[in-house]
Amino acid sequence: MSVYNGERHLKEAIESILNQTYKEFEFVIYDDCSTDHTAEIIKSYSDSRIVYRRNSVNQGLTRNLADGVSLSEADYIARMDADDIAYPERLERQLQWMDHHPEVTILGSPVTYFRDTLGDLGIAKQPTDDKTIKATLFISFTLMHPSIMIRREELVKQGLNYNPEYRYSQDHALYLDCIRKGLKFANTEEPLLHMRAHGESISRARHDLQQECSQHARLRFLQSTGMADGCTEEEIAVYNTFASGEYPDSEHKVHVYEHFVEKIYKNPATSMYFDKDCLRRLLADKLCNGAYHAIDNKQ
Repeated sequence: MSVYNGERHLKEAIESILNQTYKEFEFVIYDDCSTDHTAEIIKSYSDSRIVYRRNSVNQGLTRNLADGVSLSEADYIARMDADDIAYPERLERQLQWMDHHPEVTILGSPVTYFRDTLGDLGIAKQPTDDKTIKATLFISFTLMHPSIMIRREELVKQGLNYNPEYRYSQDHALYLDCIRKGLKFANTEEPLLHMRAHGESISRARHDLQQECSQHARLRFLQSTGMADGCTEEEIAVYNTFASGEYPDSEHKVHVYEHFVEKIYKNPATSMYFDKDCLRRLLADKLCNGAYHAIDNKQ
């Protein structure tokens, strides 16, 4: 967990981890130079499982996560945000799942969004199988970051970690790096995290910067895998904007995106990283949805 001036919700987040049904863990908390009562709240707990690390300078979430992965000696690393609430059985269920699925490197879960009371905003369901998760990461997003558990040995073996180049969307960049290395993903079917929805969250307060970082990560992935070969700059730009959740605003852009989909499907490199038919289906679904918004003749 990394926290900066998180006094408002920090106690709930910390206690949801300390009260897990699975008890044997180390709880590393990075205090990124908070100026509120964050330090006092963390120090108020006498639980020996808490490892408190206060930075001398503010270095941001990505560097804290990269440092935590580098210093960890655990078999598994679980992520947690300082304003969310973990289900009591979260760690136990994820550990059991990972122990029974040694082929999976990163396991996430659906989340229940809430503002005032737990679950009051509904469940954000997620795809559960590896091929659909990978295809979804290419065209939009899944694997809710505060819900994930990582098999640390696989990251180390592949030389992977959070990339400090990405102040935001560091999780998306890591997932794309994992796809490039052939690592596998999964989501549990049941939610294991309550995710708080409020205006101070990074995804709301820094939406444009977050999307810019995701676009950079996708472009780097396309170029490094050879999947961009034969695609025009306009096709890649339209795809990247579309993948960020913006509908194409003209019929021309719909057709540009259609050309991109066909080139990606026919590129031999694509099958090295994705199930091509699954990827094409999700790309086509997104195309049809976007076309409906952009083209006057709906038929």
